[in-house]
Amino acid sequence: MQDCNNMIQTLVWNHFSLGSPESQYRLYVNGYASSNMLLKDLCKNNGRPFSTFDRPDADNCALQLRTGWWYNYCTDTLPTGKYDLCGPYTPPGGFYDGLFYNDWLGRGYSLKYFRMVLAHF
Repeated sequence: MQDCNNMIQTLVWNHFSLGSPESQYRLYVNGYASSNMLLKDLCKNNGRPFSTFDRPDADNCALQLRTGWWYNYCTDTLPTGKYDLCGPYTPPGGFYDGLFYNDWLGRGYSLKYFRMVLAHF
């Protein structure tokens, strides 16, 4: 992740997998192995099905945030959010829909860059 001042944070998980299409591609993460002080916000999404506007979650977060993700009472991390924002902002609709990692800079700060990389070991 990179903020608008080019500060970078990296998070490492030892296990990341997706469930079957029948399970709506449930997310499974564990083995948080990062040495930084950021909390593991992605844990909140563990075991959740992938939701989109046409396959909504129970809280309608996919519709409100206008993007697909593994929602659980919305989310504390959103790498699939709106890319055209950078820095602090207040969304007009009341739902933070930028690229954010809540425990780093908060939902009200949209990141410049957010990348997820999968590697097979």
